[in-house]
Amino acid sequence: MKSRKQCVICESPTARSVHFGARSCKACAAFFRRTIALGVTFECKEPVPCTIHYERRMSCKKCRFDKCIASHMKPELVRSTRGAKTASVTSNDDSIVVENQSINPQRSVGDSRSVESNGFSSSSELLRIPTVIDLMRDERRRVIEHYQLIEAMLNNRRKIMYTDAKMMDVFATLCKCPFEKHHLKPLNYKEYVGLNKADFIMLYDYANSFMDFNELEASQKNVLYRYVCGVDSLMNTAYFTTRLGFEDKWVVLNTCEYICIDPMPMTGDEPWAQHLFSSKEDRIKYKSIVPWKAALWSTLVIPFHELDIKFEEFCILKALTCWHISHYKFDEGGRRICDRQRNLLIECLFDICQKRGDDPSERVGNLILFISCVFHQMLELVNSMLMLTIFDIVECDAKLKEFFKYDTI
Repeated sequence: MKSRKQCVICESPTARSVHFGARSCKACAAFFRRTIALGVTFECKEPVPCTIHYERRMSCKKCRFDKCIASHMKPELVRSTRGAKTASVTSNDDSIVVENQSINPQRSVGDSRSVESNGFSSSSELLRIPTVIDLMRDERRRVIEHYQLIEAMLNNRRKIMYTDAKMMDVFATLCKCPFEKHHLKPLNYKEYVGLNKADFIMLYDYANSFMDFNELEASQKNVLYRYVCGVDSLMNTAYFTTRLGFEDKWVVLNTCEYICIDPMPMTGDEPWAQHLFSSKEDRIKYKSIVPWKAALWSTLVIPFHELDIKFEEFCILKALTCWHISHYKFDEGGRRICDRQRNLLIECLFDICQKRGDDPSERVGNLILFISCVFHQMLELVNSMLMLTIFDIVECDAKLKEFFKYDTI
C-alpha cells in the first residue's frame, strides 16, 4: 500500500502536496511544468515502459512524462498557474528525440526558438524557465562530478592501503592522486603478485558505481568489471607517472611502486643476464614482469603526457574507455546500454574541452584516439598475465587466475 506522502510518479517519499492534480514530489512537478511550458516532445525506443524511480540517477523522460499524464496531472493547470493568457506552447516537427536519458542538442535549439515565437513575450518570464539545453548541460555536469567523485574515492582507498597518510588527510580534499613522491618505492619483482584481494574489492566498488551498471545482466557486469581492472591498471599508471614520475623517468604503478627507465632495465635475454639471477624461475619471473611494464613508458605514458590530460578529463576518459573496450563482449541489450553511456560521456568531454578553451572537436578526437593505445596495451597485459597465471610464475590471487582461466578477455 502506497504511503499518502509517496510520489505517484517516482515513488519518492517526499510528496507532501498535490501538484497539477496529482500527488507528486517537487522534482516530478518541476519536470512536468518545464515539459508543458517548453512544449517538448520526447521519444523512447525501448519496447516496454521504462522504470521511473527516484533512486535512479537518470530516468527516461518520455516514460516519466507518460506516467505524469497517467497519474492525472493536468497540462491546463500549468498554463493557468503561469498566467500566460494567450500563450500556447506547441511542439512542431522539430521534436526532441530522447533515447532513455539522451537528448539531441541540435534539435533542442530549434525547440527553444519555437518557445520564443509562440507567445512568451516577457523576458522575465523566459528567465524563469530553464531551456532544454541548460537542463542537458546541468545533467552532464552532474555526470562529470559523479565520475570525479568515484575516482577520488578509489584514490582514497589506495592512499589508505599503500601510504602512511593520516585519516584526517583522507577526508580533507578531493583526492586527485593517492600518492606523493616520498611514498614511492622501487618495484621488487620478486614480491610481485599482480592484483591482490584488496585491489579487487576497491575496483569492485568503483565499477559498481558506474552509471547504468545495474542495468546490465550479471555476465555483462562481470565483463565490464574485468575490463575496469585492466583499464585502471594501465590508465592510472600513465596518470600517476605524469603526475609524479615523468621528470625523473619513473613509471609509477598503482601499487605505489616505480620502475626507473633511465637507463632502461635489461630485458633478461642478454648473454650475461643469467648470472644475475638465483635460478631459472627467477629469471623467467623478471622477464615476464619488468620489461613489459618498463615499455609502458613509450607506448602509453608519453602519448598520455603529450595530451596534458587533467583530472576532470581523466575521470571521464577512463570511464569511456572501460565502456568502449567492453562493447564488443556485450549482447544486444548490453550494447544499447553501452552506446547510451558512451554517447553521454563523449558529450561530457565536449563540455570539459569547451570550458578549457580548446577546440572541442579536435581535443575530443585526440582523446578518443588515445583509447587505441590503451586497447593495444590491454592485449599485451592479457598475454603477460596469461603467462604469469597459467605457468604459476607468480603466486597470484585466485580471483586473478579466474580472470584468465579460459582466456575469455
